[in-house]
Amino acid sequence: MNGAHAKTGDDDGVSAHQEQTRRLVGAMMKLTGHSATGLARAAGLTPSTINRFMHMPVRHTLSQRTMLALMTQTFLAIKDRPGQALDPDALAELTPAIAVYERGILEMVPEVAAVIAAAKAKDAVHAGPADACLPVLLGSTQGVNVKAGDFAQAPLKTPRPSFLEGDARAFALLMPDAGMAPRFDAGDMLYASPARTLAGDKVDVVVEGCGGGFTVGSLVAATADSVRIATLSPRARHAFARDKIRGVYRIVGVQRLGG
Repeated sequence: MNGAHAKTGDDDGVSAHQEQTRRLVGAMMKLTGHSATGLARAAGLTPSTINRFMHMPVRHTLSQRTMLALMTQTFLAIKDRPGQALDPDALAELTPAIAVYERGILEMVPEVAAVIAAAKAKDAVHAGPADACLPVLLGSTQGVNVKAGDFAQAPLKTPRPSFLEGDARAFALLMPDAGMAPRFDAGDMLYASPARTLAGDKVDVVVEGCGGGFTVGSLVAATADSVRIATLSPRARHAFARDKIRGVYRIVGVQRLGG
């Protein structure tokens, strides 16, 4: 993919993945009051798996299944605690990952729905100055208009990476499915910029529909009448009439959130 990895800006995708996952686990430890060992045991996991990942130089990261177990246990642990007793910074750190795991969490423990909703609502309060944050969209997000720079209805926010400073219409999108695997996994955070040119080879893009919704793929061709993109899993091509879309925006970075 053309562009930089968020935060690190280097070519080591595994390191970027590990850094973000460790931050998420650290936030869960703060919220629950558990050590890495305690959190793992409470989630029914082998403690050494989490300890090694958090404290030793390993080349792997945690799987989606492991992260789902940790997230589920975290929300179970805090569901009956008053909001003022929760670490706001840790909660803000965890919030961007909620959309990735929310469905799985609620399928297993629907009783945590209220605390998840409260965490998402608090995100707007603790996000910081508007120019320090980036709107985070989902594939199904409605009510935003990237072309017009209207992100008032964006469901989440995340810290703005340095390579998008001053880019007023830049945004992040949580990869909604496995359509671009192995290049992007479901749950990866993709950074897109309407200000960047679509010129070049192997350009990955986000297509914004006129009625809402976002599609990710590799740009095949763009003409005055249509845009064609390709997906990888399964390999397929998709055509969009220009009068049915608002815009096509270049993906300029990726941050791994899951395993």
